[in-house]
Amino acid sequence: MVAKSCMRRLTFLFAVGMLLCAGLGFRIAVIQIRDGETYRQRARDQQHRVVTIDPRRGRIFDRNGNTLALSVEFDSFGIQDLDGERFSAADVGNLAVQLSQITGEDPRHIVDRISGTSDFRYLVRWVNPETSERIRGLSTYPRFEPYIRTEKEARRVYPYRTAAGQVLGFSVDGAGQAGFEMEHNRLLSGIEGYSVVQIDAQRRAYTWLDDYQKLAENGADVVLTIDIAAQVAAEQVLEETIAWHEALGGMVIVMDPGNGDILAMASSPDFDPNTPGRFPFEAQKIRPVVDTYEPGSTFKIVAATATLETGAFSLEDRIDTSGGRIDLGTQTISDHEVFDELTVREVFEHSSNVGTVKIALELGEKTFYEYTRSFGFGMKTGVELPGEVNGILHKPARWSGSTLPTMSIGYGVSVTGVQLASAYCAVANGGLLLQPRIIKSIRRNDGTAESFPKSVVRRVMKRQTADTLLDVFTGVVDRGTGTRAAIPGFKVAGKTGTAWKAREDGRGYTRNYRSSFVGMFPALDPEIVVLVMIDEPKRRGFYGGSVAAPVFNKLVRRLVHLPDGPVESIPETDDGLPLHLASIEPNSASDRESGLSSRSGPGFSGQLLQDLLPLDGHWEIERPGTLAGEERTRIELPSVIGMSVREAVKTLAEMGIEATIVGTGYVRRQIPAPGREVYSGDRCIIECGPYN
Repeated sequence: MVAKSCMRRLTFLFAVGMLLCAGLGFRIAVIQIRDGETYRQRARDQQHRVVTIDPRRGRIFDRNGNTLALSVEFDSFGIQDLDGERFSAADVGNLAVQLSQITGEDPRHIVDRISGTSDFRYLVRWVNPETSERIRGLSTYPRFEPYIRTEKEARRVYPYRTAAGQVLGFSVDGAGQAGFEMEHNRLLSGIEGYSVVQIDAQRRAYTWLDDYQKLAENGADVVLTIDIAAQVAAEQVLEETIAWHEALGGMVIVMDPGNGDILAMASSPDFDPNTPGRFPFEAQKIRPVVDTYEPGSTFKIVAATATLETGAFSLEDRIDTSGGRIDLGTQTISDHEVFDELTVREVFEHSSNVGTVKIALELGEKTFYEYTRSFGFGMKTGVELPGEVNGILHKPARWSGSTLPTMSIGYGVSVTGVQLASAYCAVANGGLLLQPRIIKSIRRNDGTAESFPKSVVRRVMKRQTADTLLDVFTGVVDRGTGTRAAIPGFKVAGKTGTAWKAREDGRGYTRNYRSSFVGMFPALDPEIVVLVMIDEPKRRGFYGGSVAAPVFNKLVRRLVHLPDGPVESIPETDDGLPLHLASIEPNSASDRESGLSSRSGPGFSGQLLQDLLPLDGHWEIERPGTLAGEERTRIELPSVIGMSVREAVKTLAEMGIEATIVGTGYVRRQIPAPGREVYSGDRCIIECGPYN
C-alpha cells in the first residue's frame, strides 16, 4: 500500500501541476486571444522590412527637345556597424588617404565621417562606374569590405553646366533647392512608393511580398520655352561684353512677342547647378526676375504710348527742347545732344529728355500713371519662377512735383528685366500685354500631356498705335541713338537707355551707369524681343547706344544662323541661301567697339564653310596668307578639349588664336588637333556638345 505521506505529496504535486497548467493555459489564451494581434505585429516587424521606392524625378527639356536636367544613377559607398576595436586609427587613415587620391577630397573629412557615431556613414557618394571599380580595387578595401555597403543613388545632372543655370536651379536628394527645380518641385518629384521584403536573422532580404507594395509615381517631364542654343549664345555675348567693358554684370532676355515665351534669360555672374556649393548664394539669383533697376530712357515707351493713344501730340508736332536744358525747381534736366526744336518723332529717336518731360507734363500725372500701370510696371508678371518682385511704382498721391518729369525719363521708378521686356513685346505684337511663359508643356507619368496657351493680360494700346511705335523705334536704329544695333538685310526697331545708378547708402545717384537697349527683330513683323542691360561699364563708353546696342547686334546675327530658330525670317538678299547659311555681313565697327568676335557663334556662316579644306582625311583650316614683310610666330596649339566655350576661347585668345565655335556646351574636338604647330593669328575650330 502507498503510504499516506506519499499520497499527500502526489496530491500536492498534482494540484500544483494543474494550477500551473491552468495558469499556462490562461496565459496562452491571453496571448492568443487578447494580445494575439500585438504579437503577430511584432513578429511581422522582426521578419519584414518596408523598403521605400523613390520615384524618378522628372526631366527638364528645352523647346527643341534638348535635355537640360535629368537624374542619373551613381554608386555610393557607405560604412555600417564598423567594429572600432578591430581597426586602428592607422587603418582608417590609410583607407581615407586612398579614397582621397581617387575623389580629390580632403582625407581628414573622410576620416571624420568614418569616425562618426551613427550606424551608417557615407564614404563617397555619386561616383561613376569607372571610379566605383577603382574604389573596389584599393588595397585597403578587402579589410573593410564586410562593413561597406553600396547602393545606387540618383543624382541630378545638368548637361549644359552654366547655361540657364539660374533659371533651372538645382535639387539635392530629390528636393528642389533653387530656381525652376524649387518652384515646381511637387510637379517634378513624383510620389514615393514602397515594398515589403522578408528578412532573415541577419536582417538580409530574401523574398519580396508582392501583395504588400505600391509602385512609385514618377515626376512629370517638363518642356521649357527656353531655346538652349539661344541661351548659350546670349550668355557668351553677355560675358564677352562684360569683359570688354570691365562691367560689374548684366542681363540679356530674349522673348517671343507673339506668345510671351522666354527663349533665353542670361545674367552674370553665372552659376553651375552641378556644383552649387562652389558658388556664392547670390549667384543663384534669377536677376531678370528678382533684381530691380531704374530703366532710364527705355522707359520712354510709356510716354510715347500715352501720347499716341490720347492724341495729346501727333508725331509731327514740334517740341521746343530749350537748347537741351530744362529747370524744374531745384533740379535741372538736360540732353546729351543739344537741339532747339524737335518733332515728337525726333524726341524719341534722339532720346531727348527735355522733349519727353514736356510731353509728360502735358499728359498729366493721372494719365501717365494709368499707362505705366497698364504696361504692368509695379506688379508681378506672373512668370513661373521663384522670387519675382513687383518693382517700385508709387501712386500719384505720393508724388512730388518732380516725380512725373523724372519718371517719364526712367528715374524714380524701378522695374525688373522681365517687366520691361514684356512691355516691348506689347508693342511688337500689336498692343497686347502677355504673361511671360517659361513652361511650354508638361508630360505626366500617366502618358498625358498638357500644353499651355498664351495668356493675355490686357490690351495696352490699339494695333494702329503699336504699328506707329514700331515705326518710331525703327527710326531710333536708322537715324537715332541706336544705330549700332542695325543689321544689314533687316529692319530693326529698338530703344536705348542710359541711367545713373542710385546710391545704396542714401538719396541721390552715383556716377556709375546702367546701359540698356531693347530691340525688336525684324521690325516689320517682330519674331523676337531682346533686352540687354550692362551694369556699370567701366571702359570704352557707357551709353546704351555704344555698350548695349552692339550686344543686340551680335546676338541677333548669331540667332539668325540657328537652323532650329528662334528666327525664321530670311534676310533681304538675293543669294537664296537657306536660313542657317544666310549671309549677313559683319558690322566691323560695332564688333570692334563691343569687343565681340564676328567669327564666334553656335553656327557656321556660308563664308566659314569655304574656309574648311580636307587634308589627309582630316579637316584642317586653310591658313590665311601672310602679308608681305610680316613675320608670324609659330606656336604649339594647346588642348582645349573638355573646356567650356568661354574657357576655350579665352585660352586660345591668350595665344593669339581666333576661335570658330560649332555647337554649344563643352569642347569635344578641335581642329587643328592639339600639339600641331600653327601661326599666331590662325583660327581653330572647336566642336562643342553637351556635358557628358
